Amino acid sequence: MSDTSPRLYSAVIKTAERLRQEADSLVIEAAGLTVAQAALLGVVLRDPDATQSDIAVRLELSEPAVTQMVARLQREGLIERTRDASDRRRWRLKVSEEGVEKADRAKSAFESVNARLEKMMGEAVAHDVAARLTALRQDLKN
Repeated sequence: MSDTSPRLYSAVIKTAERLRQEADSLVIEAAGLTVAQAALLGVVLRDPDATQSDIAVRLELSEPAVTQMVARLQREGLIERTRDASDRRRWRLKVSEEGVEKADRAKSAFESVNARLEKMMGEAVAHDVAARLTALRQDLKN
């Protein structure tokens, strides 16, 4: 690699940060949510039995971060939190009607980010890049 070529690490980090900013901006504009908040709503909508610990694992966030996000979404009336009847230590989460609407708007906005990437790279390359980055992320966890 020549001295003027960007280093892979730097290119990945800078691109990831710019993509995060772009996605957050689009999702905030469309739904008033960050990508992380929209992702949390999406997990609860797909799996109503998911615990906050499950959500933290799926979103690769800390449990305290998920707890804070749930509290904020609850204050905003987008998620309801009740004690589980069979296990009082566990919280049941349910997305409110307004939360469902905002999650749908956020999903549409976020899909535009993926569509832009696929258009630029082509579907096959985008799929390959996603698979390789996922494998790298998994490898880095070990």
